Amino acid sequence: KMVEKAGFDPSKIVKEGWLFKQSKYLKEWRKRWFVLTPTALLSFKEYKKYGKATETIEIGQCKTVKSVEEELNKKFAFKLDTKTRTFLLQAENYADKESWIGALGKAMVRPTVLKDDSEDEYEIQYVVPSLK
Repeated sequence: KMVEKAGFDPSKIVKEGWLFKQSKYLKEWRKRWFVLTPTALLSFKEYKKYGKATETIEIGQCKTVKSVEEELNKKFAFKLDTKTRTFLLQAENYADKESWIGALGKAMVRPTVLKDDSEDEYEIQYVVPSLK
């Protein structure tokens, strides 16, 4: 039952690890276990416990991912812009930050197969983010 509960297939994990995320309202930095799949970036409160995600960001909604160390004056910080919200994230070190930016950028460039409910045709869309 694990897969259904998690809402994603653990065998499809592209990358996972600890990141700090700034909370939406209180602006506090909270440590979360992040999981990147081909279709979403999910965060969880505990290490490898894929119960209820504290956040689910659909890759199809993502526009850009880039370093924001200077503008936030915070080491290893980067931001993920979606169509509706900006997520501020912080990695534990430089290599980790670069690795997450690379993995997210790659996931965004990947062709997303979208199924239109009204038809049975699959439409492939290429989403190319601007990487800075």
